[in-house]
Amino acid sequence: MSFLSRWLGAPPPAKKTKTSQEIQQSNQIYEKTKRQRSFQKDWKDRFHWLDYSEESKLMKCTICIKYDKSVPPGTFVTGTSNYKIDMLRRHEGSETHIQSLQRHTALTSKPGSSCAEKSLLTMNKAAASKLVLLMRNAHFIAKLGKPYTEFVAMCHLDTAKGIDIGQTYISDKYCQKFIASIADIRRAEQKEILNKAAFISVISDGATDCSSKETEIVYVRTSIDCELSTLFAGLKHVGKGDADTITRAITNVLDNSFPDNWRTKIVAMGTDGASVMVGKKGGVVKKMADGTERPFLKGIHCSAHRLELAYKDAIKTVPLHQKVELLLLNLYLFYKYSPLNRSNLRATFASMETPPRIPTRMGGTRWLPHTKRALKQMQQNPAKESSCKAKGFLKLLQEPSVQYWLHFMADVVKCLSKVTETIQEKDSNVGSIFTELEGAKAILAKYKTRYYTKHVIQYILLWCW
Repeated sequence: MSFLSRWLGAPPPAKKTKTSQEIQQSNQIYEKTKRQRSFQKDWKDRFHWLDYSEESKLMKCTICIKYDKSVPPGTFVTGTSNYKIDMLRRHEGSETHIQSLQRHTALTSKPGSSCAEKSLLTMNKAAASKLVLLMRNAHFIAKLGKPYTEFVAMCHLDTAKGIDIGQTYISDKYCQKFIASIADIRRAEQKEILNKAAFISVISDGATDCSSKETEIVYVRTSIDCELSTLFAGLKHVGKGDADTITRAITNVLDNSFPDNWRTKIVAMGTDGASVMVGKKGGVVKKMADGTERPFLKGIHCSAHRLELAYKDAIKTVPLHQKVELLLLNLYLFYKYSPLNRSNLRATFASMETPPRIPTRMGGTRWLPHTKRALKQMQQNPAKESSCKAKGFLKLLQEPSVQYWLHFMADVVKCLSKVTETIQEKDSNVGSIFTELEGAKAILAKYKTRYYTKHVIQYILLWCW
């Protein structure tokens, strides 16, 4: 009866409304005293970065452990036992986790597969094609040894031709940067070739640059799977042309270009026949062998240089050749320093309806090819000037002995030039050089039956054998 009167009588008192702080405190008490949370295994299927240790009972983020370097470290780096799915959601959406995930994706994805790379390649496709054209112009400048300032003129010429090269990077400073980048790539390729090679040989020779400074030029030659490679190592100024200075210059060039293993792979050196290079006691080859602790290092006298010297030694005692050589030099100077003489010579060839041939210098760094070209010009150049000097040249050319010697030398030099040019080819080998030498020996042997200059032929044949 009391129960019914309780509900049929006055209404029950209203419940007290709790504040948010009271609710939070109540939840915390509930979590600590009554609620027992545990790690759910299906969370790993949803959050692929999640890692849980049964021993420590801690959850961690495998991605943030690798890439999150913040101080102090985050909760999912040190580990947490707060088994709430809200904690996992908040971490997955945090800025730190997103940045770590981006780094992980960039490092593990294949090149060109990320969205950023694809968009960048699409945007820069036109710019890349323009850079290719600019790189080619810079490579042309470097290969021909032209000044960087000509790069701007070449770019303007491309623009005039209707080639779109853009408006940026057109300056001599960028030309220098392009060339430096090309050189770095080429050096990397050469190092890779040298690492694969089992042995190398070094070719060195002296040179003089445009500032009239003595320099030493160094090449490296090797063979990989029967494929020859000739690599440019570098140039080095030498203050003094003695063996110690040249040895230091060559060593510095090789150390800068191939610092890792050239000392353990060098087996031979190709040089000229100067005593400073091939001297048995104090030559460069001997010092290189001592410095690299490779006593078997073989010094090789350049075959082309030896052939040139044999030719020079054979003809220097022939008085007629000295006369002919002086004649060729005077003819070259006669036309070189007189525009009027050159003009008259061209007019003479034009009246004969023949292409003009201007006399060239007999001599130079490659003696036989220079001599061959000078003799070829003389065979087809008529001296028809009216001056006294030209008449003197014509008188000499009409002498039977001079004509006989010119034709003889044209035959001999043509034969020997093929040998020296084969030796100096970049990809020449022992087989091709031997074939040319055998052919030259056979031709010179036939000349012995046609000409009466046995002294010259015998001397050259002696070198060939």
